Amino acid sequence: MTVSTASESDQTRRSPRDVALRVGVVLVWGLAAGALTSILQAHLDAPWASLVNAASPWLVAAFVVGTLWLRPRSAAIAGLAVCLLELVGYYVTSAVRGFGGSHSLLVFWGACAVVGGPVFGAAGWIWWRGRPRLRGLGVAVLGAAFLAEAAVSYGWRLHYVSSAILFGVLGLVLIAALGFRGRQYARVGLWLVVALPAGIVAEILLGLVYRQAF
Repeated sequence: MTVSTASESDQTRRSPRDVALRVGVVLVWGLAAGALTSILQAHLDAPWASLVNAASPWLVAAFVVGTLWLRPRSAAIAGLAVCLLELVGYYVTSAVRGFGGSHSLLVFWGACAVVGGPVFGAAGWIWWRGRPRLRGLGVAVLGAAFLAEAAVSYGWRLHYVSSAILFGVLGLVLIAALGFRGRQYARVGLWLVVALPAGIVAEILLGLVYRQAF
């Protein structure tokens, strides 16, 4: 079983067409997500507007593309690439719509992409291709991002109750849906003990940096 899997992985890795397809998915997914975010910001009301004004929905794209790659390093790089492309798609679309972008904000969110993209790309790989005992970690990382943003950004800092509820529900739905693969609920719960506090700390630090910079 191990020899067959390794052989299949090596064969897939050597296929230029397969690599080009995966790169194309990263390119299109990132640019489209960024462009759609800019467009929807003009049309969505609360609480749905919070989905296009938050970090965790963009990190879903990194998680998804991470599942496409055979190696964790490639998944992390793909996660980084898709997050940076989301920024490109967002700012280009905003410029076309007549809205100028702040260079300082671009640098800020670019730094967030550099940190978050690889982490969530790797989390997607862990959930889809990692060892069974570790798959719950990938689910916990993504679910914790939504739960932490619900609690810290929308609940504690902004007091947007409806948005906090929305992100909390989305976090639980993601945990339930992704954890169903391999019946990972017990392991997801254990990993959440680590992932959720880490997500809360990250949200607090993100808010502090944002306040100091802007």
